[in-house]
Amino acid sequence: MTDFEKELKNYVKRVRRLLLVKTDAAAQFLSELENNIADYAEAENITDISKIEARFGTPETIAKEFFADTDIEAVRRKLALRRIVAAILLAALLLWGIALTALYIEGHNDMHGSFGEETVIEAGDRL
Repeated sequence: MTDFEKELKNYVKRVRRLLLVKTDAAAQFLSELENNIADYAEAENITDISKIEARFGTPETIAKEFFADTDIEAVRRKLALRRIVAAILLAALLLWGIALTALYIEGHNDMHGSFGEETVIEAGDRL
């Protein structure tokens, strides 16, 4: 892989990160972008990433264009769903950790025993 191909891969990766969502529309957009860049670079014999940015724009500009043509409410719903799933997974992990800790403590007490102190006061004893 040439340095230019690595730069192109990094360029598209930066765009992908800025899109924030993984929808079919985003995947199609990125696929078309990669194809358009490859076609342009091949047709014009481009080997400099700055010429690609001059033609297509910076990754930030490309991401802004994508969101300008995208239903923002759908993006918000997708991001909200991700937050909910992350919260559920975090809660499940926390409960799993608590259960594992309780089992460890119980097992430790069974193996090593536990002790408690008991004071018995019988009738007629003085303190």
